[in-house]
Amino acid sequence: MDNSRVSAYNDDIQSSQLDKLQQLFPEVVTEGKIDWQKLQATLGETVDLGERYGLGWKGKSDVFAAIQEKTVQTLHPDRANSIDWDTTGNMFIEGDNLAALKILHKAYYGKVKMIYIDPPYNTGNDFIYNDNFKQTRRSYEAEAGITDDEGNVVRDDGLRTNTGGHKHSNWLNMMYPRLFLARNLLRQDGVIFVSIDDNEVHNLRLMMNEIFGEENFVAQIVWKKKGTSTNVAGSQISALTEYILVYSRSDGGKLNQRIFSRKNRIYPYSDNDGRYRTVVIEKKSTGDYDRATMKFDILGQVPRVGKRWQIGEAKARELELKNRFILENGIVKLKIYSHEDTDTSSANPNLLLDHGSTQSGQTEVDSIMAGSFFDTPKPVSLVSHLLTLATSCKNNDIILDFFSGSGTTAHAVAELNAEDGGNRRWICVQLPELTDEKSEAYKAGYRTIADIARERIRRVGAKIRADQADKLVSRNVPLDLGFWAYRVGDSNFKQWNELVSDPEEIRQQALANLDPLEEGTTDDDLLTELLLKRGISPLVQIDQYDDFCLIPSKKLVICLAHPITEELFATILAAKPSSIILLDRAFGDDINLKVNLLLQAERQGVEMEVV
Repeated sequence: MDNSRVSAYNDDIQSSQLDKLQQLFPEVVTEGKIDWQKLQATLGETVDLGERYGLGWKGKSDVFAAIQEKTVQTLHPDRANSIDWDTTGNMFIEGDNLAALKILHKAYYGKVKMIYIDPPYNTGNDFIYNDNFKQTRRSYEAEAGITDDEGNVVRDDGLRTNTGGHKHSNWLNMMYPRLFLARNLLRQDGVIFVSIDDNEVHNLRLMMNEIFGEENFVAQIVWKKKGTSTNVAGSQISALTEYILVYSRSDGGKLNQRIFSRKNRIYPYSDNDGRYRTVVIEKKSTGDYDRATMKFDILGQVPRVGKRWQIGEAKARELELKNRFILENGIVKLKIYSHEDTDTSSANPNLLLDHGSTQSGQTEVDSIMAGSFFDTPKPVSLVSHLLTLATSCKNNDIILDFFSGSGTTAHAVAELNAEDGGNRRWICVQLPELTDEKSEAYKAGYRTIADIARERIRRVGAKIRADQADKLVSRNVPLDLGFWAYRVGDSNFKQWNELVSDPEEIRQQALANLDPLEEGTTDDDLLTELLLKRGISPLVQIDQYDDFCLIPSKKLVICLAHPITEELFATILAAKPSSIILLDRAFGDDINLKVNLLLQAERQGVEMEVV
């Protein structure tokens, strides 16, 4: 196969969804189009064309156009800002997250175990996403009939400017396509957590019901973000809490139970043997069989009526000799020291979280960065707790955060992996939002929020390496504290302008595209884009040879060398690939060589593509 012109477009979301529908109902698809009447007949009474309960807003139809719109952007590697380039499995992407989600769609479809995002809360001063399908407030109100061309209110239907109707619509337009694409990236047992406050929690829940399915709603967690009331302008009641909406990808997405980490335990007492906590050793009696063996004297006390001890007499006498029991108000308690506490279980998860605070989150970032560069970050302990609910230390789970902010998710994953020996991997996406020129961050040299996040992640890695050097040596799997840095940018392939109709302009464009690659394209850039277009993560294992690379898991060879020779091609075939990608420029003007290599590949059953 010779494909000398590679599309600059990434995964076609609409086509991939149509393919899935066709697999389920092949009889309703004709010539690539859905026959709506056949689909309705197939589904019968389950199709409801009447009014129904749901969420609607001005411009909702436009978000589906935004989802289906192909992106011609790709990821460009940034070795200079990366850490442990050759060994890491983590990825930090600088750029718009809508484009990033589309770029990752094919390579990471159904592979992400957990998503955590802390999106803009739409408070009036935190909205910076300017998607091209959004309108100005004035054009929105005029089109909706709320105002005339001069901006005067012409009808009163509850959508006046001060009601925030346009504000909510803009936020929903921004969030919907991102959540829609994010759902596609989740595994069938995947779970998503979304932080939010009172401004949009009602709209967010309705929107997620629509995208994920109300049946996949797991919980609306309440997070206690601060402990004391504060005066906030324009608010009559001080908000001490925020929310975290939790949805699963399907009914296979279950949260872990009884897994609270012991690092969240408090050891309030101490003696010569160290710090300790206490637990009651009395429990409800389960029957006659344990009355004699589990009801004996400890510190002069016997279990109360209907109760028994949780430990046998021999063990109790051993602990007595070590002074491990104390008596408090007539209740026998056992001392458990921090250095021997290996029990990581606790009560089942509940809807009230008291893990960290906005203040502790701020302190964490200020401490690691040695300056106050980022406002209201989420605390590491909160995200770490969510990680323990949704991921495992044994499965190389992928965690995605496409509103990365200062990098709390990456920080939490690194610390949790260091604690429990896990090998979770993260993908973080952050818009290069500019820092204020008067801010401490700008004065310290951080021009964007992405700059702050990358530096925080670097410092966290260095701190863990320094603080836990001895522990890291004994790990079965090396602790991954690095990341590949990428930025969202234009495709490395020239785009064909389909709007050109003048014959001479078409000819000139054809001549310009004889070499389909943009000027200045590097091997790293090209390799990354070629992998992503084929649904392969750029972090995949790659075996490097002198003049080509082999992706063993796909039996794919990519050769970016030019010129190509018969000898080099023979070496490539010796690697026994199932497919080969070569550069068109590698043949120069030698058409015979190109045809000859195509025939050699065909004889060996190898697919060859020329780009």
